[in-house]
Amino acid sequence: MTTTPIDSPNSNPPSPRSVHSPAPIPLDSPLRTHPKRNLPSNLASTYPHGLLSGHPRTASQQASFDARKREIVNTMTAEQIEKSYLDVTEKVKGLLEEEERKGRDVDEKIEALKMERDVERRVWERVKGKKVGG
Repeated sequence: MTTTPIDSPNSNPPSPRSVHSPAPIPLDSPLRTHPKRNLPSNLASTYPHGLLSGHPRTASQQASFDARKREIVNTMTAEQIEKSYLDVTEKVKGLLEEEERKGRDVDEKIEALKMERDVERRVWERVKGKKVGG
């Protein structure tokens, strides 16, 4: 019996990044035209059911997605699915807001450090000027 590389137990599936371009498609790319329901519009994908990185799913990702979808549809009602979806999107929104807050905090710290550095530079120049002149 011959095995193909896919059937080989030692073969590792390619990572999503190695299958596609080396980096996610930028969030401000005009290619991102398919928004995700209940998420900010800047998290749109380039494909109707694509990944948030902007890339389409690979064949193995799509197979996994289809299997999970069948499992969910067979075990949950439409109302349960909708509630679960809304819970997850609210969680993602909360995480996004937290990250935005952290980003603003970092920006504020950077600005404070820049101002502190500017004050120290001016004081240093005064001290240096007094030594040269005095």
